[in-house]
Amino acid sequence: MSASIVVRDVVRHYRRPRTSLLRKSPPVEAVKGVSFEVGRGERFGIVGESGSGKSTLLRLIAALDRPTSGEILIEGMDVTGRRERDLRFVRSQLQVVFQDPMGSLDPRMRVRDIVAEPLVAQGDETGGDRDAREARVLELLQAVGLSGQAADRFPHQFSGGQRQRISIARALAPRPTILLADEPVSALDVSVRAQVLNLITELVDQLGLTLVLVSHDLSVVRHTCDRVAVMCAGEIVEIGRTEQVYAAPQHPYTTQLLRAAPSMRRALRGGGTAELVGGGS
Repeated sequence: MSASIVVRDVVRHYRRPRTSLLRKSPPVEAVKGVSFEVGRGERFGIVGESGSGKSTLLRLIAALDRPTSGEILIEGMDVTGRRERDLRFVRSQLQVVFQDPMGSLDPRMRVRDIVAEPLVAQGDETGGDRDAREARVLELLQAVGLSGQAADRFPHQFSGGQRQRISIARALAPRPTILLADEPVSALDVSVRAQVLNLITELVDQLGLTLVLVSHDLSVVRHTCDRVAVMCAGEIVEIGRTEQVYAAPQHPYTTQLLRAAPSMRRALRGGGTAELVGGGS
């Protein structure tokens, strides 16, 4: 299996504000020498507690931030340190679904314009043909379980789960090969989390996409991903096939996470994602 994503010795430090006139504050070491590969068509999970560095790592892969050192290859292209105008290829190949759909959707835009936005920004197979673009938007809305009538409405007129479906439709618009999902269900009501998770899984498989999913909820990653990397304090402490990691964890931190999982799930908006996922939608 050839690699869609290659991460080699990636480090990301952030400067702290000065607290003293006499000395600099030590940097925040958000990501510390991380390396891994994600195969084409693979579903790969990154799991860890808040502050473990997993979302920072996702932003680095998406070329939304630059590593302090190391390199990241997307479909064979080294994106490290490239200027934005040189990342056009990456923007078409890689799309992101963010945690908070309300925060990532422009409230002033109708859904048809939101979904078509990547096509307008990057150019698309329609060649600027409005009818062809409209047909593509309606096709995407149908793919995520929304009717064509949704195209004329605004984000605030939808529920959280429906807004995340719109975000997924927008991400799929330029026909990417890689989908990154940063805590895609943590901001949703517990009753719709399983529905959105199952939708992501089905679309990734149908379209043959590579998926990288970040979550603090172990049950989400276990349900969705073939392999998983466990992050702690900016480092990957364990990586392997999902079922093997869950059945026989090799690192004490992974064991600690698994033991804490039931209480973590109870704390998540008063419900258990694992039970919902297991029960379908």
